[in-house]
Amino acid sequence: MNVHKIVKNSNSSSPFYFGGDSAYIVTWPKNPEGNDLLLLFTINCKVARQQLDRMDLPEAGFIHVFSTYDKNDYFLDSLTFDEVQQKKGVASYTYVVHSEQRVAVKSTGLSIPLQYANFEASVIKDTEFSVASLVAADVPVGAVIPKAFESSFNFFCQIYSSDFPVPFQDALYMTGAVGYLFINKQLGNDVADGCFFVQAG
Repeated sequence: MNVHKIVKNSNSSSPFYFGGDSAYIVTWPKNPEGNDLLLLFTINCKVARQQLDRMDLPEAGFIHVFSTYDKNDYFLDSLTFDEVQQKKGVASYTYVVHSEQRVAVKSTGLSIPLQYANFEASVIKDTEFSVASLVAADVPVGAVIPKAFESSFNFFCQIYSSDFPVPFQDALYMTGAVGYLFINKQLGNDVADGCFFVQAG
């Protein structure tokens, strides 16, 4: 299986960023309890589209992925597929948004230290279970995805919790947890721009 591993670097023009304290959105998203979500990662669509030859990515703008996070409280059950809202404008425990606006909004709460990353071509066995952060055309082994869901969303990447910068290796609650990002095949409709959820074995 051909994949692109997400490898940290120091290049600010990279296609992928872990964390950060700002996002190109109108207002910072909150979960149903009214708490600010944590910015997990950002994809620079133009750069990523060119490097990966992924025509399902927007030609411009950024995709931001947010999640509920609480160092002192159990939140893993809130990051599952069952909890994901697929309508825009509905508060959710995770949130994916594509934006082409040029003015960034700063977080007023916790933020993961910004870490740039690039895509590195690699190959894994079709039967291999990999916990590495990676981008792929197909859903990797280990992900449990409802078939009906795949008709509206394209798989983009999986993120390994331990790959987040210190001290946020528990950003997905467990250091061994894996998060999955799917992107709406028809961006711009009333369905969420994407879907992010976590599975832990």
